[in-house]
Amino acid sequence: MITNDSSCVNMEFFNQIDNDDLNLTTFVSNISFIDNLCNICEIIINTPQEQQMKIFLNELNKINKVLPSNIYVPFTSESIRNYVIVHIPVTEAKIFRTKNRAPYLITLEVIRIDEMTQ
Repeated sequence: MITNDSSCVNMEFFNQIDNDDLNLTTFVSNISFIDNLCNICEIIINTPQEQQMKIFLNELNKINKVLPSNIYVPFTSESIRNYVIVHIPVTEAKIFRTKNRAPYLITLEVIRIDEMTQ
């Protein structure tokens, strides 16, 4: 589950850090987001082929329900948080079929925070 808080990560490793710290929240959100994207592969590889696309789109919609979040993609080296992920267009998603894996392609809709504040 993707959240803006630290509820989905075992915080015993972060006891030295303030749980209300925005940097920690952002870090945990990013890890959770990537983990959920990776888990989708595991879910669809263990699903019958005729149901894979339906399950895949359902999982992407679950992620979309919590976006935008403190999830970001650093596209340039000049700034850590240039673009924030706001949506995954499920109509653009595609599953590639291989014998042992289920890789997929998604498109991300992003906004640039510094352009929004001007």
